[in-house]
Amino acid sequence: MGWLSYALLAVASYSVFYILTRVFLKEKSSDAIAYTIVFNFVCALLISLVSLKNGFILPDIKHYYLNFGLMAVLYTASQVLIFKASRTIGASDLIIFSSTRVLWVIGAALLFLGEAFNTPKIIGTILILISVVYVSAKKKGIKLNKGHIYALLAAFCIGIGFVNDSYILRNADTISYAALAFIFPAVLTLIVFPSSTLKLKYYLNLGILTKILLLGVFYSIGLVASYLSYKAGGNASQIVPIGQSVVIITVILAALFLGERENVSKKIIAAILVSIGVLLL
Repeated sequence: MGWLSYALLAVASYSVFYILTRVFLKEKSSDAIAYTIVFNFVCALLISLVSLKNGFILPDIKHYYLNFGLMAVLYTASQVLIFKASRTIGASDLIIFSSTRVLWVIGAALLFLGEAFNTPKIIGTILILISVVYVSAKKKGIKLNKGHIYALLAAFCIGIGFVNDSYILRNADTISYAALAFIFPAVLTLIVFPSSTLKLKYYLNLGILTKILLLGVFYSIGLVASYLSYKAGGNASQIVPIGQSVVIITVILAALFLGERENVSKKIIAAILVSIGVLLL
């Protein structure tokens, strides 16, 4: 498969993940941090099984220790923020606001990976920003709630995190690194939030664990496909923007299956603006 095929596979997987996340996290008794711990370990297990089957190759952690530390912090924060956002805003809003990670990827890739930034990318960046402002605008003016802020912060963490991943993947096995990309955040979350272990029991019954497993499958496929796209020759500043075509898919799926039809015309227009923007990036 070429890098574009892997990127499109990631789009499909992440679209399903965002929709299912919104459906599965409606319970007010759920705890985002405890959920993150279980979710990361489930994904780590899934990818580790594949990695062990193909031959696990440990990356040079000693050489990239700062990058691994950054990876753990960024992805721990991003997942907690995404799960918190999912409980307060709709799936379509979540994916549109999360698309701002493109901006951070371009900036970081320009500085640290030596990738180019030209006029079309400037126009694309402006369109993305316009779409975010447009979808959040109310009759009384622009008003962001805490869910939107969580999504924007998560976008920052994910964007910088992917560029950091791209740097490590230049000299690391893709699937082996992907397994560590879940293990490190899971361990860090346990260290930073030890009291959350008391809430893990809620997620360890068969019904909820099955949902987490399903989410883990789609998220893991999306992450590994994104990494493979980079290893196959794609640039970070190409892969992440292309990945934002998930905006269109998620808005449509949310309207069809979740009944999120409030201001659907605005969301579709915003999604189109984002998609045009990322095509220019």
